[in-house]
Amino acid sequence: MSGRATIVLGSCALLLAGAVGGEAWYLWGTSSPTTSPQRPVVVGDIEAQSVVDAAASDAATIFSTSWRRYDAHLARVTSLMTPDMADRYRTTAGPVRERVVTSRTTTATRVAASGVVRAARDQVMALLFLDQRTTSAGGPPSYAARRALVTMVHTQGGWLVANVQTR
Repeated sequence: MSGRATIVLGSCALLLAGAVGGEAWYLWGTSSPTTSPQRPVVVGDIEAQSVVDAAASDAATIFSTSWRRYDAHLARVTSLMTPDMADRYRTTAGPVRERVVTSRTTTATRVAASGVVRAARDQVMALLFLDQRTTSAGGPPSYAARRALVTMVHTQGGWLVANVQTR
């Protein structure tokens, strides 16, 4: 090998090592970004949307109730929540139980639209637009539209509902 070829190969190897070092610094040397008002979403679109989809599915389950299976419903939906949220939900759902069973109320909820408000690796806030159809004691159905802010947190058990605010 000639001296000129050695210099060219050495330069290429040095350039390649610099590129690999720069890429390694970029991938592992920077801290994880945090959400801010200027940058509310710091994860990829696919990851954020998959959590929003989970929030939509969980919210439809939580807000759909039947007087026939109220206790089973309560047990099922609290498994979708963090322990703190499940305790708060049980506290509010307990007093409602008698009214729902006595009036034979059934509510079916579907998510009409959803979107991400804020997203980080361990917490996502989703905005959901809910359509609800409620019947009581065989009467005519009533319809309501609601908005819900659902906060999902990542736990060892997966994504769980940590908070729900409805309007």
